[in-house]
Amino acid sequence: RAIVTGDVPPYTIVGGIPAKAVKKRFNDDTVSKLLQTRWWDWPDEKIRAGIPYIQSGNIDELIAI
Repeated sequence: RAIVTGDVPPYTIVGGIPAKAVKKRFNDDTVSKLLQTRWWDWPDEKIRAGIPYIQSGNIDELIAI
């Protein structure tokens, strides 16, 4: 039931009290690609089409749709 009050870098996993960075979900190159795509601004249909690539971790295919 902890609350993180500071900024957490994108795609970083934090844990503990106080919260500390545990690891990154992706390498720096992949994080940069994901941030550049601005996928959160995509229409719902495009996000739905990308679900298989998200689930498989195939970020290059996700970016290509």
